[in-house]
Amino acid sequence: MMKKQLLIILAGILFAGSFAFQPVHASKIVESDREVNQLDEAGSLAKYHDNNINGKNIKIAILDTGIDTTNRDLAFKKAINFTSADSADFTDRNGHGTKIAGIIGARKNGEGLIGIAPSSELYIAKVANDSGKVAFAEVIKGLNWAVQQKVDIINISLEFGKGNEALKEAIDNAVEHDIIVVASAGNIRAEGDTFKAYPGAYPDVISVGMLNVHGQIYADEFKEKKVDVYAPGEDLTSAYFDNKMTLDTGVSYATAYASGYAALVMEDRLSRDESISRDSLLKTMKADLNQGINGTPWYVYTGLILNILTFCAVIGLGIYSILSYRKSITRKWPLRAMGISIAIIIAVNAVVRYLVFLISK
Repeated sequence: MMKKQLLIILAGILFAGSFAFQPVHASKIVESDREVNQLDEAGSLAKYHDNNINGKNIKIAILDTGIDTTNRDLAFKKAINFTSADSADFTDRNGHGTKIAGIIGARKNGEGLIGIAPSSELYIAKVANDSGKVAFAEVIKGLNWAVQQKVDIINISLEFGKGNEALKEAIDNAVEHDIIVVASAGNIRAEGDTFKAYPGAYPDVISVGMLNVHGQIYADEFKEKKVDVYAPGEDLTSAYFDNKMTLDTGVSYATAYASGYAALVMEDRLSRDESISRDSLLKTMKADLNQGINGTPWYVYTGLILNILTFCAVIGLGIYSILSYRKSITRKWPLRAMGISIAIIIAVNAVVRYLVFLISK
């Protein structure tokens, strides 16, 4: 009887479309007397930060539990609450939203944490209550509000076990406004989730899986999910209450990492007057962050393969020339054949390398 009641309760929760945040591990307090840089196992962050690319002028909406308004590491452009009648009560009393905001955009201010995109502009939508419970209605309101604010990226570090027509419409509306939507691919079974994760499962959403500290997939279960890109999610430093920092692990935090990284790629492309699309952004993110997952992208090896083939072709041409010279009665080098062959080798190299350059952008 008790088992039956439990099943009914679980079904009711899913039907209501609600979800509570559940981290993989409990947080650990981090103490440091100097600024802490975020985990950068692949060296991808450094290549942007060293060139002063920090997400400047990129607007990121965070749909979560709000934000700790007293944290010295955090600043935001606008904030709103959708969990109660008081729209101005966007203070985070749960901690999850503050951690997400810290990973994405903790300011470079000489203390605490440096976020992935410390110069980005944060727009906070409190869509989950203080216990971490969230429903479709609040997320939809948060999405629509983010569209009104003309943000560039929407971070949704939460998931539902099923889809919802109104949620899908809100996602589609954001995408139609050229907004990049980044969401969790879903918790692993250790966290109690065996379902598809929405909105991450929608085709136009960038769905994020989690890497461990060694750049490997955190759990094989992610291979069975809809994952567009993997990002570090183990032992990430986060902002917390009372200006403290914590060490956290979870796909929610990997999602925040991906959103912050997307802001860096965006700023870099905009500075070079390049167009931005979901696919082009995703391609760069996968090349930079997908270390140790599906292997290095194929085009990285093209240059090496081309060099080997060119070397073999030159050796072959040399052997052919020597043999032709020895067989020639007049002892002449086959200059015409050599010239044509060299021209072909140069042309093939140039064309292939240019095509790889275009594909890898």
